[in-house]
Amino acid sequence: MSKKANKQAIIDIVRMNQVWESEGKAAEKELHYYHITDSLNRKWQTIGLDVSDAIQVFEHGNDDNWTRIFEPAPYNSNLSINDLINMLNISPEATGIRNDMQIILNTVERRNEYVSRIVNVNRESRFLLLHQMKDEYLQHDQLTDDQFTQLYAVNPVEALSMYFLQSIDIITYWEWTNANGTAEKAIEYKREEPLLPFIQAIERAEDEARGIVSGF
Repeated sequence: MSKKANKQAIIDIVRMNQVWESEGKAAEKELHYYHITDSLNRKWQTIGLDVSDAIQVFEHGNDDNWTRIFEPAPYNSNLSINDLINMLNISPEATGIRNDMQIILNTVERRNEYVSRIVNVNRESRFLLLHQMKDEYLQHDQLTDDQFTQLYAVNPVEALSMYFLQSIDIITYWEWTNANGTAEKAIEYKREEPLLPFIQAIERAEDEARGIVSGF
């Protein structure tokens, strides 16, 4: 069995005109266009001999010709992260991507952007787009220094999670503070390397701390 490129729920499917005109009973056996509404509320056009065949073609994924999105999803001002996870049919066991989505897609604008940019929905495409967007946000749509500093003073774990766009727990935060990590150091490191993972920031802070100790 071929691997599905498009693993998403179909909300509605409607048979449209024939792909090539013919007459009589033969027309029923000819290829027809089908319009599909997917779980993200996007409208696709595909083809098939019947509904089952059209669904199989749809599951092979976008080809920019026979199978393509012809109407994007409308902007949803109430789109929550749980709504998006359910629309994408992400299982409860997939805790990694669930946590990543919650942290990276932390505004309704980002969640709608994700819907507008994803095409085929499958495990690989969900992951790749999410982390592509993460890199873009880290480079071009980062928390400002003031926003980060203010949040760090109230809740440093949440501040670091939002600043690095990754899940940071209290134990990892203690590693940071034990290495003399501060909000100012995080800002300094991120200015030099916007995509720096937090574990590497800890390692850098530890190296600097060891350097201070060795200097005495």
